[in-house]
Amino acid sequence: MSKMQIPFRELCGKSIVGNMGGILGKVKDVIFDENTGKIISLDMEPSENSPIYQHSSKGCYTLVPYKIVLGIKDVVVVDESKLDSIKIIEKEE
Repeated sequence: MSKMQIPFRELCGKSIVGNMGGILGKVKDVIFDENTGKIISLDMEPSENSPIYQHSSKGCYTLVPYKIVLGIKDVVVVDESKLDSIKIIEKEE
């Protein structure tokens, strides 16, 4: 599936919503493959009522695999049936 190109500065801060209407959070950062330059994951800041498990959000990365992104326009839309593939990783100090 081919996705349109969007500048990094426009992607950061966009809301992430599920295709069933759930509000998940906002894009904090983008993780790229160093060799290909393709996006691997979006680092998400979960919203207050997000269905995503909320670790202490300041001490973790919440990584949304780019392969579950369905589209990007005013918001980033992800496939809610694949939310179990989101990873929460503790930040190393």
